[in-house]
Parts: sequence; structure tokens; C-alpha cells
Amino acid sequence: MDVHAIGPMLDTLSAQRVELTNLPDTMIAAILHQLSPEDAARVQAIVQEFRDREAQLKREIEQTEAAVRAAVLATGASAVGTHLQATITAPRITWDNKGMAAYSALHPDVLAYRKVGEPSVQIRARSQRRD
Repeated sequence: MDVHAIGPMLDTLSAQRVELTNLPDTMIAAILHQLSPEDAARVQAIVQEFRDREAQLKREIEQTEAAVRAAVLATGASAVGTHLQATITAPRITWDNKGMAAYSALHPDVLAYRKVGEPSVQIRARSQRRD
């Protein structure tokens, strides 16, 4: 596949993500359009109530997750709940690649201990420059 064909694929993916994010609001707008002004106002009040609860619940989840992470790190042991588990992972060990490349030139036997994993792809949002 040509690398230039990936840009349009990413643009399609971005548009799909935006549509998915906006879908609940689009659905509510379509429903409200079919209702009388009084019914629409009541539905909007209900929607706002649930959005407020959603925001509160997201904050509570962030706080609980932070507390769980801190507790697991403090105990040094993984923990298991009924539906979730918190697994502690040993710190990742890294090496100075430039230094090791120079060292391996003089000591090629160390290359036997080198492992190269498979490449991976991470898709993330680009920062938009404003000129």
C-alpha cells in the first residue's frame, strides 16, 4: 500500500470518530424536533440531569482509579475485586541505545542478548497549528 493512501484513511477514521461522538446529541436533537415545546423542555431537563450525573461519575471514577493505583503501588501487590483486577507491573528497564551500540562495536558478544520486538501503531490526535 502506498503511504500517501493512509492519510485519507486517517481522515475517514477521524470523521467516523467525530460522528460517533456527536451521535447521542444528534439523536436527541432529532427527538426534540418531533416534540411539542413543553415536552421538548422536559426531555432536555432529563438529558441535562443525566449529563450532570455522567460528569460527576467520571470524576468519581478518576478519583477511585487513582486511589486504587496508589494503594497497589503502596502494597507492592496486585489486587482482585469481583469484576476488576489491578495488576502491578515491574518497572520497564531501558538502556542507552547509543551507548550500547558503541559498546557492542567493541564487544559484539552482547548482541546475543538484544531482542527487537515487532513494530506497533498508535493512532492519536494531531495538534492543530494555527498560523
